Amino acid sequence: MAEGAFRSALAMVGASLLEPVYLGANEPHRVRCPNGHECRPRPALVRRGAAICQICTERDPKIVEAKFRARVAELGGVVLEPQWLGATTPHRVRCAQGHVSAPWPSGVQQGQGICRVCAGKDPKTAEAAFRERVAKLGGTVLEPKWLGNHAPHQVWCAKGHTGTPTPSNVRAGCGICRICAGKSWDVFYVVTDDLNEVVKFGITSGNPRLRLSHHERDGLDQIVRLMEGNPEARKLENACIAAMRDAGEKPVRGREYFHIRTLGTILDLVDGWTDANRETA
Repeated sequence: MAEGAFRSALAMVGASLLEPVYLGANEPHRVRCPNGHECRPRPALVRRGAAICQICTERDPKIVEAKFRARVAELGGVVLEPQWLGATTPHRVRCAQGHVSAPWPSGVQQGQGICRVCAGKDPKTAEAAFRERVAKLGGTVLEPKWLGNHAPHQVWCAKGHTGTPTPSNVRAGCGICRICAGKSWDVFYVVTDDLNEVVKFGITSGNPRLRLSHHERDGLDQIVRLMEGNPEARKLENACIAAMRDAGEKPVRGREYFHIRTLGTILDLVDGWTDANRETA
């Protein structure tokens, strides 16, 4: 059934399957696109509407690398890495002022700068601004060390509640305590970045549109699962993290970003969790 759906999706756009046998829904398959390019899409992603050919969509690694180097040069910088490491891997760059930093090519292409120091976004500056903002709100940072601008940090609010706000959100104007704000984690999602073979799961509150649009700008533009109104979103997230740890899978970045090969395991857990909740409802 999955193989037939994959072949039908290819036929609809005029593409040809080159593999002699079907390898599985989450395995790359050699395909010739309508324009003659040989590519390796994954059946599961094609069936969800993902592009078949990276060259036709200008997401081929060589094209992405060329755009990154051109943008760095346009900003007066120089790429110091001797080879291409991928769109979501930091690359050492020297800016026009001589500072050496390591921006992500995907971020640079989305309009971000190449130098944290010049932009006032280096880790020490970000940490100081976060601690200052938490103190201004009457809170206390409990983390013994800085975990990064986009990683949750344990904090005490003025009323004694313990929360885990993200520094980037706090600096953007969000509060530090979800209890005081009357919010709770009730949305669970799974998104993927086909180009860089990354899958991310996570949680948010209320309307997930803002969080998902943020991930879309980061290349995670395929929504694989979206469970709204789920009071056990946090438990499900923790279960996915535990499953990755038990499988020996390490995040490719952050805490919930993994290689696309783990997608099947994640979806089995999520769908099993959903089925179990239906049975007990």
